[in-house]
Amino acid sequence: LTKALTDHGIIPDILSNFTPTYDLLVKFPSGKKAQLGKELPPTAALSAPTVTWPAEPDAYYSVAMIDPDAPNRDKPSLGEWRHWLVGNIPGDNVIKGEDLTDYEEPKPPQGSGLHRYVILLFKQRKYEQLTVFEGKRSGWNVMQWAKKHGMKLEGVNFFQAQEK
Repeated sequence: LTKALTDHGIIPDILSNFTPTYDLLVKFPSGKKAQLGKELPPTAALSAPTVTWPAEPDAYYSVAMIDPDAPNRDKPSLGEWRHWLVGNIPGDNVIKGEDLTDYEEPKPPQGSGLHRYVILLFKQRKYEQLTVFEGKRSGWNVMQWAKKHGMKLEGVNFFQAQEK
């Protein structure tokens, strides 16, 4: 996992060194899975994925999906783009979490090359009063947000997509 994150620049672009606590399984309703950088067509991720991990049943988690490459990887002036954010997930029951940012499917601009779509799992210290985000999705920083709320990164997975 660390090799894939480094090879694709997730480390250091988004994360500093990171050793995962969990394997994060990310599966879209299309049947396609995020597999550590494997390319998927944007149409494979039209709806929010199922995210599973061996959660502690009494713990709370947050899941985020970001695109650090908006509008393109060479000049990511709009990244990190917040595609999805769910907080206060009891155990691994994402459906019972609080939608803080509704899911937005990948929309890489045509000809902008591969975009990395990164799904991150954070363990919360406790149930938190978290703010629902409305409006602007660009220019966000998932790691700063997690740090502000005292969360610990426990899992990550990602895929790439492009519109040729």
